[in-house]
Formats: sequence, structure tokens, C-alpha cells
Amino acid sequence: MTFQRRTILGGFAAMAALQAAGACAKPGRKLRVGVIGGGLIGASVAAQLAKAGAEVIVFEKTRPAAGATEKSVAWINPVVNDAHYMKLRLESMDAWLDDDRTLGMKAIWGGSISWAYANKKDSLQTKATLLEATDDPPVYLTGEGITKASPGVFPGDEVKLAFQTAKDGHVDPVFATQRYLAAAKRFGAEVLYPCEVTAIKVVGGAVAGVTTTKGDFELDHLVSVTGTDTPRIMALMDRKLELAHKPGLVVHTTPRPVTTKLVYEASSILEFKQYADGRYLTSFTSGPPNLPQHTEILKHQMAYPDAALQQFHGDMLIARTAEYMPAIAEAKATRVLLGFRPYPLDNKPIAGPVPGIKGAYVLVTHSGITLAPILGRYAAQEIMTGVEAPILAPYRPARYITA
Repeated sequence: MTFQRRTILGGFAAMAALQAAGACAKPGRKLRVGVIGGGLIGASVAAQLAKAGAEVIVFEKTRPAAGATEKSVAWINPVVNDAHYMKLRLESMDAWLDDDRTLGMKAIWGGSISWAYANKKDSLQTKATLLEATDDPPVYLTGEGITKASPGVFPGDEVKLAFQTAKDGHVDPVFATQRYLAAAKRFGAEVLYPCEVTAIKVVGGAVAGVTTTKGDFELDHLVSVTGTDTPRIMALMDRKLELAHKPGLVVHTTPRPVTTKLVYEASSILEFKQYADGRYLTSFTSGPPNLPQHTEILKHQMAYPDAALQQFHGDMLIARTAEYMPAIAEAKATRVLLGFRPYPLDNKPIAGPVPGIKGAYVLVTHSGITLAPILGRYAAQEIMTGVEAPILAPYRPARYITA
């Protein structure tokens, strides 16, 4: 099996088919679509729908990119242990290249290096084997080879498996969100924030509108792209959806001399990178470690309980990353972000119509950065034309939500 890249339907250079889909709206006016959530995926959806000719309103509860988006490592990559899911991610990487060229996302395309110690070797090998069938096969490395390929990175002598890719990238997710929203506005979309959706009007089994903190709005379609708030939005339509609780911890630093364009993944322990302006970003892959001071964080969503714990996290994560990349030790934490990941129970995207409610559509995924461009395209296609995207078949909400 070989994964082939292809041109993606719905790119900003190829939207004629969707623009012609205005017949889906009521006679005499455009299709009115509300997008709940102003993170990266919601912004992508809004841009694609507005470009396709819909009348779009984005309802953002606090501010754009304020949720999981700004707390992401923002690594654009295909690396998963499922072939079909990898194919979807590869399509989205093509879409990223399109949007980067068209919208000026300022993505950094430097590739990545991943390595594993003994307890994570098998998992990483599964991913590497799938990558061998793509147009960016892994280049296998030793521990010493990592340092040779990326001077200044020292993974140690216990590396059991490592590989480098060439086509991965990374972005500033807040900036990318702003670029999508700017594109949406150019095509007539309205972005409202702070604006919380407090009720959803369903008439005859179909979406009719929403009540928000800025008033009532009549709608033909409604797209929920609300991350960890998705269960609440689904409950407003009398639908139940459970997500896993997955805290995330990300630290941004002061700038240092730029030494790399790559993203690094250290045995499912850390992910780290450096921006073009010299800032580092580093993150615990599995969130805050299981320590007594993290008891409440590991149970439920919450803000930082105190500044001392926030400072502890910043110092701890920089020190831990410096074990692999010593240069980061000279940087200081500027932002220490505690976030909570939108995490479906099977760690695969949820994408498609809400069962039993005409005009309702939901998107929620842990891989929102990688998938934002392609989910925006396919959501716009399905809403504007009614034509299903076959590649989304395994990810439909019906596997969790019943009508």
C-alpha cells in the first residue's frame, strides 16, 4: 500500500463547485451557517464556508484560539498508528501547504525527529512502518545519528529506535487562526466574541437557530467546533457525547539564537521546537506528571490554582527539555499554559452530521492542528453540497452519539 498525495477539494484556489451549491439554501438568500468555536478548526471551517458562498457567523465564547489551539505544540505531521487515519492527515498536510501559500500562515517546514527508549519502541515502530508506504518515508537514525542530523540535540545512549522525516511542519497556532478568520471576514463572515451559545433551537428535528449572550440568530446549519466544550453543546441538542480528560502543559520561552526548524518528539515524554524568532516551545506529551500537586488537574478542567505551581511547571519543563537540548536552559519561561485536549475516547476524529438533527454538524479531535485545513474543506463540502466525503466514514459521530 502506498499513500499518494492529491489536490484537495475546496482549497482557496478551487472552490467553484462549492460556490455553485447555493441551491441548498432557501430560495432568495444564502445558506446561513453558524460556527460555534473560534479555534483553528472553527476558523478553517468558517473560511471555507464563507468562500463557498454561505452566510457565516462564528460564535466564540471568549476569544479566538483561546482554548486548546493556543496550548498546542502545533506540529503538522502524519504520524499515527492507523493507516486510514494517516491518509487523512497526509491529505491535510497537502491542504496546509495550499493554505500556507495562499493565506501566509508562516509555517515552518523543517521535518521532525522522533525517538524511543525501550518501553516505547514498539509503538514508534508501528508508526514508522506505516510511514514507509508514504512519499515521506522515515530515515532511521541511531542516538548518535540524531545529534549528527541535528547538532545540539542529545537523546542519550538508551535510544532503541529513531527516525527523521522531511516534510513535517509547525506553526504559531494563534497566528494561523487569525489568518483563517481574516480570510473568512474577507468573504463576508461575521466573528462574534465574547459570545457564548446558551441554547440551540431545534424545530421539527432540524436546527433553526441559537440563543447567545449577544442575542438570538436564525440559522439553517450549525457547526460545533468547540473542543472540550463539545459535550455541553451536544447536550443543548439533547445528545450525549463523552470525551476523555487529557490535561496538557505547554511552556513558551524567551528567544534564543535560532538553531533548528525541526520538531522533536522524545519517547512520548516531550515534544519541543523553536520558532523563527528564537522562542522555544516545549510540552509534556502526556500532560503534567502524576505528582501530588497535580491531583485536581488530573481530575477535571481548572485554571492554575496558584502562581507558584505555574512557575514550578515552567522551570521543570525547561530543565527537563534541557536534558535533550541544552541550549534551552538559557531561556526563561514567558508563558506557562495549562490546557485540556479535546480527546475522543478512541483518539480518532469525530466529524460529521449529528445523528437525528438535520443541519447540525460536529467536529472534535485531538489532532486539531494537523487536521484543521482538511476538516474545514470536507465540512464545507458536506454542508454546502450534501455530498459525503468517503474518507470521513470511519469518523462519524454516530459511533458515539445516538439519534
